[in-house]
Amino acid sequence: MDGNYTGVLVISNSAKSVPVTRQISISLKDGKFNITSDVGSTLKSLSGKGTYNFKNGIGYFADEGVWTADFDWGMILNGEYDIRSSGADLTLKRRSKPQTNIDPATSYATMSYEYILKRTN
Repeated sequence: MDGNYTGVLVISNSAKSVPVTRQISISLKDGKFNITSDVGSTLKSLSGKGTYNFKNGIGYFADEGVWTADFDWGMILNGEYDIRSSGADLTLKRRSKPQTNIDPATSYATMSYEYILKRTN
């Protein structure tokens, strides 16, 4: 799956009816990734680099950046992702651990992060 990809990061929030999308570019080569965005420095979490590997339909990403706390860290390409690929298309959906310590009387919004990409070369 090495190559250069462009596409969107789709951020869904169970408390909102419309997801947020961000334009991104990702390079995957020899176990290293680099992610950039055309939206400028206001969305610093849409840039970064690190290492990755794929095994049994799961992508494992380790971001090497140092980040401040003033944004949604879920946008960082880091952790485990379910992979779907059909040739030129690549989708990475962040895997999340279920919350087991939530009081049933309280409702919480859940977030999901999905990279929908198309190979550019």
